[in-house]
Amino acid sequence: MDKIIILDDMAYMRYRIKDILNSKDIEVLEAGNSFEFFNKLSDNKNDIKLIILEVGLVSEDGFEIIRKIKARDLNIPIMILTKLNTRTVFIKCIKEGICEYILKPFDTKVLVKRIKDIIKSYKNNNHEEIIYTNFQEYISKQISRCRDENKELSIIMSSLVKSKINNTEEKIEVNDRYLILMERVYENLRSLFNIPDLFEKNGLSTFISVIPDCSKMRALQRANDMRAIYNDIKANDFQYEEYQFICSSVTFPEDGQDKKQLMDTLSYSMKYKINNINKM
Repeated sequence: MDKIIILDDMAYMRYRIKDILNSKDIEVLEAGNSFEFFNKLSDNKNDIKLIILEVGLVSEDGFEIIRKIKARDLNIPIMILTKLNTRTVFIKCIKEGICEYILKPFDTKVLVKRIKDIIKSYKNNNHEEIIYTNFQEYISKQISRCRDENKELSIIMSSLVKSKINNTEEKIEVNDRYLILMERVYENLRSLFNIPDLFEKNGLSTFISVIPDCSKMRALQRANDMRAIYNDIKANDFQYEEYQFICSSVTFPEDGQDKKQLMDTLSYSMKYKINNINKM
């Protein structure tokens, strides 16, 4: 029987998950606080195949608990099962290298399938398949999932580019003023994206959006929505007069079968649009 451990300060939630998983031949160790959790984790570290954690604990910092787990170098995958439905928490979980993120209330079948998939990968020592620590790995993970589920996935890249330049100017000029303008655009565009969509800064001059289960048509519509928001910002702030909002998208599997193919196509499309900005 496989063994996992759950840390959640809601007793009912622990009981429900234990009841569900016991019927699937998975043993569940329970903990209502970090003291109890780390004691049980220490006693069973060689047997535990998965950690399930609620980061929205009432009296403790869930992310601090994640950091303490990682400091022990246990190499046990961590699934977040949380009531916190915010983009900020979602992004923080990705950055912390969380292998799975599921919101409450959850679908029982989906939860069980995800848990079994993670345990199977862990037992096969395929840790690289279930743990990602940055956005590039997150993209690869989502492509793999969409391939398995026979779904589409779209990626959108966008940037602010100078509309009119002379031969000595850069089309993307990264300075303090530019970064401030980008930050305002970022704060306005993020409202278009909800979990499990990812919208994040990609370096200093671009944004990247990863949208699971999204067709090419929907991606084009989302890009149009992004342009509409930017045009509204531009219409009300003269500082944006010299900039255009450039946006390109690709869709799996139509535009590429893996991350490299998709990102290469996306980068080429962006470079083409930027290089031809004065011809538009």
